[in-house]
Amino acid sequence: MKIIALTGGSGSGKSTVLKGLLEHFKGRSSILSLDDYYRPREELPIDSNGETNYDVPQAINHDKLLGDLNKLMNGESVSIETYTYNRDAMKSEVITITPSDWLIVEGLFVMHDPGVRNLFDLTAYIDAAPNTRLERRKLRDFTVRGYDPDEVEYQWHNHVRPADQVYIEPWRNKCDVVIDNEKDYTEGLSELIYKMES
Repeated sequence: MKIIALTGGSGSGKSTVLKGLLEHFKGRSSILSLDDYYRPREELPIDSNGETNYDVPQAINHDKLLGDLNKLMNGESVSIETYTYNRDAMKSEVITITPSDWLIVEGLFVMHDPGVRNLFDLTAYIDAAPNTRLERRKLRDFTVRGYDPDEVEYQWHNHVRPADQVYIEPWRNKCDVVIDNEKDYTEGLSELIYKMES
């Protein structure tokens, strides 16, 4: 089993690239999403206005992620409680991840923990301009998650962009593949698939 990391800022298009990989590697890939490794809300940091900040690496349980990665590398399956985050409710279900040819680990902070990072065989950064990503996030968070535009703007300027600049964007020039998803991601996706299959 080989492990690939997909990272990039919020709204960059990680889910879109992931979908393309799953379609290409039908039945040969599994996914671990960092969204399923958030610590309980009561353990997350709070900003100066009392708002929970999800956009810091400390919000992720990297120890649990590393443990699950090692189990999968040893041929074991892992069970994960996966969450759907909405404004007024949070749904969860337990899913089972099984070893496969490719394990795709995706999320904002997949490159942060050295122990996790050292397991990756290939890394990809999905890139798009901040303004583009903000508009995508507004659309997603309003239509899917029930947040109003003011809440999205607050999170963006106080949590998301600061995290981008400190924790995420520095990895752009260190990843094996950079996928430009400002308009058309397909060329970058093809390059990534080529490297995976080489």
